[in-house]
Amino acid sequence: MDPSKVMTTATNRQGQPDSPPVNDRLEALTVDLPAEELALVSAAASLVPALSAGAETADATGRLADEDIAALRKEGLFRLATPRKYGGHEAGACAATAIAAEVARGCPSASWVLTVYYTAGIALWLFPDQVRHRVWDEDPDATVCGSSAGAAPAREVTGGYLISGRWGWASGIHNASWAILSVVSEPGAAPQESGFALVPTSELAVADTWNMAGMRGTGSDTIIAEDVFVPEEQVIFPSRAARAAMAAGAVHQVQGPLSVPKPQGLMGALAAPVLGMGMAIYDHVVAKLSGGRPLATATKSPARAIDSPAVQANVAEAAMLIDSAILQAARTAHAVDRATRTGAQLSALAIARTRMDCGFAARQIRRAADKLLDVGGASRFADSDPAQRIWRDLGTATRHPTFITELDREQYARLLLGLQRQ
Repeated sequence: MDPSKVMTTATNRQGQPDSPPVNDRLEALTVDLPAEELALVSAAASLVPALSAGAETADATGRLADEDIAALRKEGLFRLATPRKYGGHEAGACAATAIAAEVARGCPSASWVLTVYYTAGIALWLFPDQVRHRVWDEDPDATVCGSSAGAAPAREVTGGYLISGRWGWASGIHNASWAILSVVSEPGAAPQESGFALVPTSELAVADTWNMAGMRGTGSDTIIAEDVFVPEEQVIFPSRAARAAMAAGAVHQVQGPLSVPKPQGLMGALAAPVLGMGMAIYDHVVAKLSGGRPLATATKSPARAIDSPAVQANVAEAAMLIDSAILQAARTAHAVDRATRTGAQLSALAIARTRMDCGFAARQIRRAADKLLDVGGASRFADSDPAQRIWRDLGTATRHPTFITELDREQYARLLLGLQRQ
């Protein structure tokens, strides 16, 4: 049996089924999930055919189709970070990773945007209660994107700040309700501090700058603000908050319930779309092999590629590489969820390990894709074949700074060797 097709039905402690079937390959992420979150994973899996059908349109138009956005909203997937008191799910890292991986099996761009909305929604917990109420009270499905590429000065005015600037690489901006933008305190401030401004996207302009080989459907264009007024409570400077808490004799912590991951552990979330891309290429190539694709070699023996021991070996190795990547991503997600439940801060070593896990998992998926495409045949690169689009998406996504382990392994090594304080 094809391992990527295996589904399992979760059971409760009495051994009775309590949720729809979920992808067995993601068991390391889903094994301990409650029924509500398992149902969300299953809902994401049910969208794969429809999202797959729309992926080519997203690739061509540079944004997700309205139908795809509507489908994600209908299944409640825009409420993963929304507080329960507003009708949300407060999903943990394991659930969100499994959900986004399933969505990526259908459309990698949709998964990337969903992951951005989830992580930005989690970051919204950094803001005061009244701001979260403003965002979610009337619309529990409100979507939040963000960009830290281009911090702009926040000029203090009566009641708030004025901001002007450009922020690139803003994935999901075309369907977002709000945007979290990096800002700095006014020039001349001592010291100049970094912060974040929450701005409704209706007050922002978007420049078409996302012209890439892959992940085109994310619509990661450039946000433009020109003298946009932002109320005081919608701008935060974390260092100021920390100093104020210390002055009051308190410890500054992220506000919110224990079930929502803290922003400190969210760098691993972007691994989820990559996991889904690996599973999607595997499914596609194995389906072609199972359909009797001929073996194009000089010997013509055996006639079918699937009967070749060399082809079988590549498929087996690819399956193990994908499984290995999922296990590493699961280790990170479980670490984040444990820290969230206990209220603990992740150590410097744990954060460095998270980044290494994320990058290494992405490399494993890339290796798996190469193994599969080597036996899938050159026809997988035809314009009409979805494998070439997923291959382009994978190559582009895994060059995101999150996955570049060359930038992180020195720090990881120094922490492992005790050469750097934790």
